[in-house]
Parts: sequence; structure tokens; C-alpha cells
Amino acid sequence: MRSIIALYFIVGVLLLGFGFFGTGACPNRNTDIVNNVVFVLTWPVELYGYVITGNMTPEQWLHAQACEGGFGQHAPDLPKTQPQ
Repeated sequence: MRSIIALYFIVGVLLLGFGFFGTGACPNRNTDIVNNVVFVLTWPVELYGYVITGNMTPEQWLHAQACEGGFGQHAPDLPKTQPQ
């Protein structure tokens, strides 16, 4: 069981490292530690949402996480919720 959990974390760290070094120039490196930890912990969900069912390629997904601030920020154009 420990080896499966370790493999899960290792894959997440490798994906993040590949995003930093393997997807092209990275002028605005994502230095938010919390954002990167959340990515390592939730990479399968994001992979499914952004790549498999979304419209991003794996390279675009990794580059957006590593070099464009990640996916932790909320979009400014989200609609306001109304109480019912």
C-alpha cells in the first residue's frame, strides 16, 4: 500500500517537474508552494478534467500549471450565486 501511495506522489512530482523543464520557455514560473502541493495531490482529477474531457493537450496542461500560475485561481468572470 505504501508503494502505491509513493508511486502516486512520485508521478505527481515528475509531472510538475516536466511542466517546469519540458514544456518550453517558462518566464513566469509558478512559485506558489500551496498551488504546487495541491497539484501533486490532485493530478488525476485535473488530468481528467482538463485533458481527457477538456480541450487541453497534456503539454498545455503541464505548462499552465508550472508556468502560468496554475489552476488554483478563480476566474474573474464567474457568476455571482443568488440565495434561494
